[in-house]
Amino acid sequence: MTAGPGRAAGVGPPPVPGAAPRAVPASSAQERVWFADRMAPDASAYRIVDELVVHAEVTEADLRGAFDLLVRRHETLRTALRIVDGRLTQYVLPRIAPALRHTDLTCADDARQADVRRSRRTELVRQPFDLERAPLWRAELLALGETEWAVVFAAHHVIYDAASRFNLHVELTEICAAVEQGREPRLPELPLSYTGYAQRERDRLSPRRRAELAAYWRTRLARLPSVHRLPLDRPRPAARTFAGAEVRAGLPPVVTDSLPGSARRLGTEPVMLCLAAYVALLHGHSGQEDIVVGLPVTGRRRADVLPMIGTFVNMLVVRVDMSGTPTFAELVGRVRAAAQVEERYDIPFQTLVELLPVPRLPGVPPLYQLAFNHVPADGGPGAVSSGSAGCEDDLLLEITADTVRIVYNVALVGKSTADALLADYLALLAAGLSAPDDPLPCLPATPRPEDTRATRPARTASGGTPRTATLKLVADAWRAVLGTATTDVHDDFFHLGGHSVQALRMLARLAAEHDAELSVRAFFADPTVAGLATELERKRPRRTAWR
Repeated sequence: MTAGPGRAAGVGPPPVPGAAPRAVPASSAQERVWFADRMAPDASAYRIVDELVVHAEVTEADLRGAFDLLVRRHETLRTALRIVDGRLTQYVLPRIAPALRHTDLTCADDARQADVRRSRRTELVRQPFDLERAPLWRAELLALGETEWAVVFAAHHVIYDAASRFNLHVELTEICAAVEQGREPRLPELPLSYTGYAQRERDRLSPRRRAELAAYWRTRLARLPSVHRLPLDRPRPAARTFAGAEVRAGLPPVVTDSLPGSARRLGTEPVMLCLAAYVALLHGHSGQEDIVVGLPVTGRRRADVLPMIGTFVNMLVVRVDMSGTPTFAELVGRVRAAAQVEERYDIPFQTLVELLPVPRLPGVPPLYQLAFNHVPADGGPGAVSSGSAGCEDDLLLEITADTVRIVYNVALVGKSTADALLADYLALLAAGLSAPDDPLPCLPATPRPEDTRATRPARTASGGTPRTATLKLVADAWRAVLGTATTDVHDDFFHLGGHSVQALRMLARLAAEHDAELSVRAFFADPTVAGLATELERKRPRRTAWR
């Protein structure tokens, strides 16, 4: 066995004696995660936990040396984030001495080892990080046998993403193999540092480029729905919550076998068919024709960032028009067009939020609340996955080569609803692949209007004009506040120009006139005349609820 990898020559810059920490502006991905983390600092939505099994004749000292080398190579593993002169800044240390916990399980049986590994993953992901103190990761080395180790690794998303997970696995495996074989590790060159990437990103988003992107997205997302209409099991809290749970299922063989061929026939990629089925699911369960989905973009298009450990993910807002009863094949074309934005998605998501005149509602994530993700089969640098125990969206559907899972916000959605959505998605995807030229309402698992009547009033004739006494009462208050008559009881209050102060005035007027205390959260969850009428009837239990 050779000297430990921490002393390998020619890999990574050596420590500079007396070097001081460097303060460099944060990347846009770091800013997005940092701001989100500040909204719920105790949540686990931004902590990623992973486990890597190492089969090699290495010692605890060798593994510690391997992490020393990884820390030298990758700036983010020795980076903290601080506010300097009012700006979020990377605080990069010249060196750190990570505390790696070691547990010897060589004498434990398989069941005991499995229990400990599971408990360690849970323990690591639950421990919060102080973003102002490096390192923003932690690991535990579990000895399972003479030549088998389990490395449980947890990191904050502000320095780590799914592609980083792949890179960490590759490098740690290669370092251990090099130690075992008595050679130097063959690790990929790092032509660019993460701080260098952040600088290049800022240079690219010049004032002229920013103005160009702002104009494009203002047009593309004009009159964007402020919140989706998917029925929720519980009223939306006034403050965002991040506690999540998941349901998952394997993809049926009929789906995995037919996806590639169906994609070729429709002239697109399999992921677009999976996304189209999700859009169809959301449309069927909400009745909404304007479907908005958040799609993570890896941010690793250039070769010089592929081998890096860091966070690069940006969020793309995909908006799909569901009007006109499209076939599944037509929907795939619409989805592909909505996701095809060339290079215009390089505007940071938080910049997009600042530039677009979309109302900010209590407890509602801005721009989108429903998300979709596809994890490639190889899990390589093109992968984006949450890998966390939290949920920053109302609902996320994530699909891999053989599995689909729904991650849901437990404050809003119950398990039975998530199970039903998952079952409907699998049926819709299979039906769409087998009958792509059928209109969506003809596909199995597509809810009919009567299926959602209990949670949302069905549209009436004449464009949904107010016809019941309660609808007319609400419409009168609506007109008094907005100054416009109601032509469709399903029109969004905020799309018609309303804002939060006007909403409060309208709710106060209705409460005073009709002796009913109306919920602000319920209105923000469904800001329509129909939704408010339902809430008003619910607060007056002696009357028959409007349907």
